[in-house]
Amino acid sequence: MDIQKELYRWLNEHGVYINAPDWYFLDGTHKIAIGYREVNFSLSREQQRILNRQNIHDGTIEKTGSMSWGFVPLTRYQGGGPEAILEPLSEHLRDYEQLMVQYYGAGVQACYRGPRLYDSEATRAMVARTISWYKKYREILNADMIHLRRADGRDWDGFIHVNPLLKQKGFMMLYNPTKEKLTRTIKVPLYYTGLTTTATFKEKDGTPKKYSLNRNYEVELTFSIEPEGYTWFVVE
Repeated sequence: MDIQKELYRWLNEHGVYINAPDWYFLDGTHKIAIGYREVNFSLSREQQRILNRQNIHDGTIEKTGSMSWGFVPLTRYQGGGPEAILEPLSEHLRDYEQLMVQYYGAGVQACYRGPRLYDSEATRAMVARTISWYKKYREILNADMIHLRRADGRDWDGFIHVNPLLKQKGFMMLYNPTKEKLTRTIKVPLYYTGLTTTATFKEKDGTPKKYSLNRNYEVELTFSIEPEGYTWFVVE
């Protein structure tokens, strides 16, 4: 262990960014696995989406998203058939996009396991669009996270990033794992955004809506999400 720590410290001193599957953050490591079971990447894409969000929820309780990595299995990994992988990418754009959004939306830089990031112009456009979205909101997407509801495949799940020092005080990601359109009303905790009286919510860069905070620094928000879809809100 001491030899390994010495190597990590030496690499860190020489400007090498280190992904390592061990908790050596005080000895040079920059990122570790978010937490997952590798055999789960043999499951169907639908199951992987839900498990991925569970991993994000559980793995960001004791560390931040930027301290973590996850997997996007573009090709076969640990078994599984065609239902478990994203290749051909152009035939599974919706799953590919949602896995990218789930990770980037949580501030997690994933490891993409495969020989290419796109195989058609449509795939390239989707990848570029998603990365541009992440870069636009990068600061708030890398901010601290408040967990709202853990994914269970039965109802909505999601979380909200908060940072009172930014223009965007919050960024909320919400998911619908079911095969029916969901409409829900939830209380969104905004204490750690620094907002005290009113908050403006903007869904997917749409029309802003102003809400009043109650005495618990919450707002009541009603949202709808398409089947197996997601949505996001910027809070200012």
